[in-house]
Amino acid sequence: MRILKLLCVLGLCGASLNAVAAPDGDRVIVKFRDTASGLKQARAADRTRQLGERIGVTLEGSSEPGPGMQVMRARGLSAEVLARRLARQADIEYAVPDGLRHARALPNDGLFADQWHLQDAQPAAIRATTAWDVTTGSNAIVTAVIDTGILSTHPDLAGRLLPGYDFISDAALAGDGNGRDSNPADPGDFISNADIADPALQAVCPAAALVRQESSWHGTRVAGVLAAATNNSLGVAGTTWRGGLLPVRALGKCGGFDSDIIAAMRWAAGLAVPGVLSNANPARIINLSLGGSGTCSAAYRDTIAELASIGVLVVAAAGNETGPVETPANCPGVLAVAGLRHIGTKVGYSSMGAEVAIAAPAGNCVSDTLPCQFPITTLTNSGTTSPTVNTYTDGFDYNVGTSFSAPLAAGSAALMLALNPALTPDKIIARMQSGARSFPVDGSLPTCPATASSGQCNCTTSTCGAGMLDAAAALAAASGPVAGIEVLDPLKTGTIRLDGSSAATAGRVITGWQWALVSAPTGASLGSLTGATNTLQAPGAGSYRLRLTVTDNLGASDTSETTLTVSKPSGGGGGGSADWLFMLGVGLLGAAAYRRRSHHTTSAQAMPPDQP
Repeated sequence: MRILKLLCVLGLCGASLNAVAAPDGDRVIVKFRDTASGLKQARAADRTRQLGERIGVTLEGSSEPGPGMQVMRARGLSAEVLARRLARQADIEYAVPDGLRHARALPNDGLFADQWHLQDAQPAAIRATTAWDVTTGSNAIVTAVIDTGILSTHPDLAGRLLPGYDFISDAALAGDGNGRDSNPADPGDFISNADIADPALQAVCPAAALVRQESSWHGTRVAGVLAAATNNSLGVAGTTWRGGLLPVRALGKCGGFDSDIIAAMRWAAGLAVPGVLSNANPARIINLSLGGSGTCSAAYRDTIAELASIGVLVVAAAGNETGPVETPANCPGVLAVAGLRHIGTKVGYSSMGAEVAIAAPAGNCVSDTLPCQFPITTLTNSGTTSPTVNTYTDGFDYNVGTSFSAPLAAGSAALMLALNPALTPDKIIARMQSGARSFPVDGSLPTCPATASSGQCNCTTSTCGAGMLDAAAALAAASGPVAGIEVLDPLKTGTIRLDGSSAATAGRVITGWQWALVSAPTGASLGSLTGATNTLQAPGAGSYRLRLTVTDNLGASDTSETTLTVSKPSGGGGGGSADWLFMLGVGLLGAAAYRRRSHHTTSAQAMPPDQP
């Protein structure tokens, strides 16, 4: 069996406006066209009555923001649904939710000024402060941290943690006196002289991992970067301010086994794990700041594919070995994250390769003299073995590593899902990449994969991903629609009804649909090329590949392709039971080959400080 290792270097080693989603039954701004119906010139009361009769609801009119504009509402309908219905009328130019806005200041957390990586003064910083003007997250989005466990007593995690689980099956490795249990707390991953001499630990840990070390509190550090309680006048800010944080323990005294990590991934996503009660709070995102050398195994590939099929995004650290991307970050479907210095070049210790999707700050000290100039400030504990006083890292705590690049990307993904919950893992990755900023060039450094003696190099898109993570640009990309095809009838020969209503973010509505029959048996046809709903005439059994492109009222578009496998009705009968309901398509289920990865460490290893 193989043990993976932690990917971090720890102690050892102005106000803006923000839109709030309109509540159910709230208001919609409507602008009328000049048409023969004369609705634009009609009295406000006549407009609301006529439009209400057309769409089958009772409309209430309100103010008129400008000529040919009116605010309307329909009790019992959300603003988004009403806007979508109204926008389909020929004499309406647009209909958008009347969003409620309020002023928002920067977070008041005491150490926020030290969190350079969330701001925008440094080239590699992710611009979270600008992203927060759009959304600070959603309570509906759960993110799991699979790691050494989390210290639930840390005051900067108050109100963030959901009930988690400890998946370490070997009691010696766990260090808490037992195997798997429902307590995901971190008892400390220290290795003492007694541990080194313990035959039980010797039986599971590689000899190279059995070296004396203090507890890393790695899971708590990662959790702080991802989702520390924010705007609470205490400590640090998290990348995402809202949503549940699911602590899942899979790493112990010298790391953790693939089998335990895989079980933790499945459980976190809401899938079954024999002998363990189901997770009542399935995660949409799983953060894995762990990894080890080697290629992606069939076990990881199988698990990642299953998670992809239910729409769970896995984010993983690329590794701290300067060389190839580690496993399972190198598995297909994973959002692998490489590490950057503050100036945007590859930090010396970061792994690199074609499997990397994007790069984010990892922390660097510039010189070998403390204090460290650009660490990642986060949560920790002052205990060297068992937990004692909860505290925070600083410049004298060498807190750097791709372990912290990954939760910056995971937190950004959580913000994207808060804005657009319909995003699938492959679309999250693609849209995050589309918003990435270009890598800068330092003339004194070679181009990756060649490196200076410090391990530094100028990133390329084939070594460090699509570019530097930009949370604000990622949100702008996330706000576009998500195309999806819902099949409303059994997949039997004859007429099959299709629904392409698709998903648009708050404040937007889908205004255009373009259907295409990419490939199909002879005689197949679509009932429409431009409607929100459609029918497929399937004259014979076989594969029918459909494409749908949707466009919203702001001009953003998205495309999905779906293959339907149609068969003949059994026994000559037609139709099927009411249980035949299929939700198919890349836009709804996600790509079958979205990338997953995970990182695990055998022991915290000291890394040389990044040189000038």
